Amino acid sequence: MKETDFIGKLGIGAFAYISISEFCGLIEYLFENVLIISGIEPLTTIWLPEIMSLLLFTTIVVWGIKKYNKLTEIDIRKTLKSLIVILFGILILQFLFTYFGTDFLMEKYSAEFEDYAKGNKGSLILRGYLAFLPILQFVILGIILLMNKKTVANNV
Repeated sequence: MKETDFIGKLGIGAFAYISISEFCGLIEYLFENVLIISGIEPLTTIWLPEIMSLLLFTTIVVWGIKKYNKLTEIDIRKTLKSLIVILFGILILQFLFTYFGTDFLMEKYSAEFEDYAKGNKGSLILRGYLAFLPILQFVILGIILLMNKKTVANNV
């Protein structure tokens, strides 16, 4: 394997991981806002999007490994460019929603956001535990990669 192939595959892995994480974060944020608007209990609104994001991350990683594990050769340059475009697309969507969507929702559903803020005050311990979920993403990714002895990098 050439050095440029290794660097390209490393870039694919890095951009794939970051893209999946950012996508799951975007879905988590949107889901949290939907729960707030729906008037769901604040504690549920805190932990449910986090858990859903972790499950979505795991599902996408497992699907991606199963789908791309069978390839004998991928176009490293094209795949890397696609992943970079996907990542920046997700980042732009995140920016647009937080910049325009949050203010709009807070203005239109101010009572629901106030109820959420009031109910959210005593949940510091829960938020502390939920801070470990992003670390759990790394653990799950490591376990999945270790369980799949043949990965894309070994096949090519």
